[in-house]
Amino acid sequence: MALASERQEFVLATVRERGTVRLADLVERLGVTAVTVRRDVTILADRGLVSRVHGGVTLPYRGPTAD
Repeated sequence: MALASERQEFVLATVRERGTVRLADLVERLGVTAVTVRRDVTILADRGLVSRVHGGVTLPYRGPTAD
């Protein structure tokens, strides 16, 4: 996957599917450098779509919803 948008969609889909993903796993699956994955994760985190944790990515905590 060469395009940043494609990589970011892959990261987001993987985190949504698994809940938490290690950066090393994303590097291996995407076939890009760790710097590239961290850059993509930072973009997603800045948009509030994922949360960065030590060595990985998780879904952001939304808190309880009021019905």
